[in-house]
Amino acid sequence: MPIGAYDPNNNEFYIPSTLTVSTGKTVVWFNGDTAAHTVTSTTNAFDSGNMASGATYQFAFNTTGSYDYYCTYHPFMKGAIVVQG
Repeated sequence: MPIGAYDPNNNEFYIPSTLTVSTGKTVVWFNGDTAAHTVTSTTNAFDSGNMASGATYQFAFNTTGSYDYYCTYHPFMKGAIVVQG
């Protein structure tokens, strides 16, 4: 999450907004913004909880599929993980 991700006028919220990984890979998110954020699955598959500035969260994707996620504090912040076998 880059600096300014909290601003709905920003063009980048999660970088990259869509990431493709292989089954079994662990994805790490880093909050580089000054505001707190979350990484929350739209299907409740994962949830980082509160991530203060400088915090990291990681999740291992062991099942193929597409995982959409967003920030509960800033719902306009959206991203996706695509897991391929």
